[in-house]
Amino acid sequence: MSALIDNVMDFARGRLGGGIALTRDGESPLAPTLEQVVSEIQSGHPERKIVAQYDLADVVPVDHQRIAQMLSNLLGNAVTHGSPTEPIRVDASISDGLLKLSVANSGDPIPEQSLSKLFQPFKRGEGSSSLQGLGLGLYIASQIAEAHGGKLDVQSDESETRFVFRMPVDAHAAAMDSAP
Repeated sequence: MSALIDNVMDFARGRLGGGIALTRDGESPLAPTLEQVVSEIQSGHPERKIVAQYDLADVVPVDHQRIAQMLSNLLGNAVTHGSPTEPIRVDASISDGLLKLSVANSGDPIPEQSLSKLFQPFKRGEGSSSLQGLGLGLYIASQIAEAHGGKLDVQSDESETRFVFRMPVDAHAAAMDSAP
């Protein structure tokens, strides 16, 4: 319930205040933040296997709480919509000046007609009426990506569905705190 309320509040703030505010931290490593989210999702769904790999030698100036929220939303979708017999894969790396964070799962592909609406508020996958949620998770995740100067994309086919967040690292080193 708390997560639903947070998503509605973020939606309202984003619509009324011109986006999601960030408090960047350029001194703390990102891997522990990601590990915490994976651990929380794993403990809530012990029947699911989550495989995580991080190559984050550099510190990245991000809002750790918001990145955790984005990863939690993406992992929650993977748990809900992915194949229960195949592992969910989380990869994070920094290369060529980009932070790349991806969440991939096996299972049925997202229908082509749904892909273009996936990051819109209050849109949910086809046949999802019995699943909890308001259809804000992916919208909020995309807004967090944009607030960081990045982008959230999705690729989905018969072999896997993969959400990928990409953000330039160097461009944000000077602007450590973009909170209003």
